[in-house]
Amino acid sequence: MSSSHPVWGHGLGLSSGQREPIYELLTPFQDLPSEIVGRTVWKKEDLQKNPERWIRRFSSFEVKQIEQAIQEVENGKLLLAEVNRSTFKLPDDLQAILAQVRDELINGIGFTVLRGLPVASWTTRQASIAYLGIGSYIGRRVSQNRLGHMLGHVKDLAEGKEVNGEGRIYRTHKAQTYHTDESDIVGLLCLHQAMSGGESQVVSTHHIYNVLRQERPEVLEQLCIPHWFYDRKGETSEGESEWMRTPGYYYYKGKLSMKWDSYYVGALQRFWEAGLLPEYTDAQREAIKVMEETCHRLCLEMTLEQGDIQFVTNTHNLHARSAYQDAADPAKKRWLQRLWLATSEEEGGWPLPFADSEYAKRGGVQVNKTPESYPLEAE
Repeated sequence: MSSSHPVWGHGLGLSSGQREPIYELLTPFQDLPSEIVGRTVWKKEDLQKNPERWIRRFSSFEVKQIEQAIQEVENGKLLLAEVNRSTFKLPDDLQAILAQVRDELINGIGFTVLRGLPVASWTTRQASIAYLGIGSYIGRRVSQNRLGHMLGHVKDLAEGKEVNGEGRIYRTHKAQTYHTDESDIVGLLCLHQAMSGGESQVVSTHHIYNVLRQERPEVLEQLCIPHWFYDRKGETSEGESEWMRTPGYYYYKGKLSMKWDSYYVGALQRFWEAGLLPEYTDAQREAIKVMEETCHRLCLEMTLEQGDIQFVTNTHNLHARSAYQDAADPAKKRWLQRLWLATSEEEGGWPLPFADSEYAKRGGVQVNKTPESYPLEAE
């Protein structure tokens, strides 16, 4: 980690921001476990046969409880930034359900779909209140981009144009490769489905680890070396470099976590051409290829329905998205709201080999002291 990294997330109430690991805390490949076992290792075949393990539908009574909490926020004329556990009050039984969801996200299969919110009958603000309120029982919100968005919007804003060097794929209709985000957990609320496409894929990085150990150990070793560079897409604070260096897998205090995004790993051409970074070796390029192929082979695919909330942990799952096509009517474009949530070490989250592991709002994308914002529309 660079010693000049701003420490926003500790005392100012802002997100900590992107960081490189503390390299001396990383466990070398030869000392990693031969196999990962436990609840975090799942196979798509098991979950396809048992959808009740990862899909939970809100009952009509629970929806009424959520709507009552929305109304209390509205009656108090609260800002979206003020929606939290204390202002979005849920009864004990629903809180207990969300506590179970949180535990499954952190220590279990690492993803869930909460189904049945009647967003079609709510205003955008009401849907946002419900989403922010439910999310507050899962983790603490962190910033998602240079604009300080705490409530993000996944929508095609590029209108089919190519993404430039500082573009973010979530703002297009293009397919997203398998990746983790800069937060412990990512959440998506489906407000509108695409006309076609846009399926979501999730895969266990622990299952991938075990498979590569057996099939391609040399590829797994490449993924465990801190020789991968990530393009930060211009989302940097003063004094920070335009990239980060990290391994794909890292093992710390008995936990195997992953940071991976083949799009960001591969978007380095301008740095290579300028001689600022070493080009990848053939072994690294093979690892990128094998990793994507293995993810595709082992992933569970799902289609998010209107009113679904999907939560996915980034510590031990990767997620992706198929390309999609929107309807001609702008009012019917695919539209998902997004949350990035932190679950710090002090609040039951996994220990990570980063200087902000114990920060309440660890991770996220924080550019200088950009304030937090909660836009109701994509921008």
